[in-house]
Amino acid sequence: MKYRDFGRSGARVSLLGFGAMRLPVTGEGENQRVDLDRAVPLLQQGLDAGINYLDTAWAYLNETSETAVGAALAGRDRNRVYISTKNPINTEPVEYRKRLDSQLRKLKTDYIDFYHIHGLNWTVYQYKAKPKGYLDLLLKAKAEGLIRHLSFSSHDTPANIMKLILTGDFDSMLVQFNLLHRYNEAAIRLAAEKGMGVAVMGPMGGGRITFLSRLKPREGRSLAELALRFVFSHPHVGVTLSGMNTPEMIEENVKTADRDGPLTAVEKEDITLMLDQIQGLEDLYCTGCGYCMPCPQGVDIPTNLLILNYIRIYGSQKNFQEGFVQLYHKRLIPQGQAAEACIECETCLEKCPQQIAIPERMREVASELSRFKPEAVA
Repeated sequence: MKYRDFGRSGARVSLLGFGAMRLPVTGEGENQRVDLDRAVPLLQQGLDAGINYLDTAWAYLNETSETAVGAALAGRDRNRVYISTKNPINTEPVEYRKRLDSQLRKLKTDYIDFYHIHGLNWTVYQYKAKPKGYLDLLLKAKAEGLIRHLSFSSHDTPANIMKLILTGDFDSMLVQFNLLHRYNEAAIRLAAEKGMGVAVMGPMGGGRITFLSRLKPREGRSLAELALRFVFSHPHVGVTLSGMNTPEMIEENVKTADRDGPLTAVEKEDITLMLDQIQGLEDLYCTGCGYCMPCPQGVDIPTNLLILNYIRIYGSQKNFQEGFVQLYHKRLIPQGQAAEACIECETCLEKCPQQIAIPERMREVASELSRFKPEAVA
């Protein structure tokens, strides 16, 4: 495993970080919980392979992800692992502190290395984080030794992320960066210049980038390896998070993280070819995070957006028809989860960190697939 200095924090973090948002689960919807019997061994496998940065959050997996991370760290040298977690500002300050105390208990630790204001944007920073005392509360917790470094995660515009960086209040940040979406390049560079640690989420777009490309990389590489190598090769990125949920995925990603350094000429050519294949998805960048769910009408928004990705790349015929048309008519429509059930209530809009125009996209999916009759795919 390769390691890098993480800004001015003094931490030396593994190039590959373990994102604990996509761990194995049991149950569905409000009953979904992390499956500790499967999740804990995966986290331990990552730790044994040299990963020393574990990223979780209060809200992940219906508030159960942190429990899995805490269980995985039991009996290990706490000083050799960096815990990153997050707390959204959607409560009063006194409740915010109570959440921090609860997170410490779940994680079974006396301190958190990198504590993020979850999903921070410039407006919230200006009118809530600072004037309502949240930052003062966090600085107090830091003085008490409960937090080592104050951080933020953000899906705001690059310009606004740069404003957050320039406040000087934060030691590190977590932002999106991958092959398809490189708009945070300037913000990443600025953060590094200011001595902040930079963590990247979504290096493979929740699997969408590799899933949608038909490219077969040369030199024996997989699409996942190529996508990770693109982010790993960035000189200002300290740690890249991957939501790994199988032993094989961990093995492959760890192997990729063992290779540091610039992209080869062949890798650059393959990346160009991949970008040519998936162009046109800029306004439809769904990572499958599920923040838009549950839909009040029961629409399975992430699956419908994945269908739309396929429509845009492959069209509605041939390769697309046999797979997703069947999925649409045999599962989504009978269960009331199809795009046609969307009433455009717009509840999902404020939840989507990618700011996708979900109601418009649901209309597009429904229109594209309305001409396919159920009996034609029976």
